[in-house]
Amino acid sequence: MPCKDILSKLGGDTGCYSNESSAHENGKKFTLNNVSKKSICKIRVDDCLVKDKNIRKCDFFFSVNEDRKFYLVELKGQSIIDAVEQIKSTFIIINAKLSEDPKKYAGVVVSSAVPKAADQKFKTLQQKIYKNHKLMIKRKQIHYIENI
Repeated sequence: MPCKDILSKLGGDTGCYSNESSAHENGKKFTLNNVSKKSICKIRVDDCLVKDKNIRKCDFFFSVNEDRKFYLVELKGQSIIDAVEQIKSTFIIINAKLSEDPKKYAGVVVSSAVPKAADQKFKTLQQKIYKNHKLMIKRKQIHYIENI
C-alpha cells in the first residue's frame, strides 16, 4: 500500500488515505496524470487528517512516493487569499512531521474565476510564502492537471 509509510508519519484515520490520483469538489478538480504508474497516496486533510475546526487547512495532500514529491491542494470558490493561507498552514503542520525539503512541495489552488483585484494580492502572498517557507503555490481555474 503506497500510503503505509506516510500514514506511519502523519497518523490519523486510515479512512483519510487512498491511492486515488485526483480530487474534486464543487466543480473544481485536481488531477495527477500518472502516466509513469507511480505510487500515489491521496490524503483528505480537511475534517479528516486535521479535524480541529480552528486550524486552517487545505482540502487534500498528495504524495508521489517514487519522487518524494508532495502536493497541497485547495479546491476553492473565489477566496484565493484564504486558499493560500490554508495551504501555508497545512504545509507547516505536515512538514513538521515529514521534515522534507520545502522544494519537494507544491501548493495548488484550483478556483473558479478570480477577480482582478485578487490577482496582485495573490502574487504578493505567493512571493512572501516562497521567501519565508520556500513553498511555491500555483493557481489554476476549474481543473489543474500535473503530469508525473
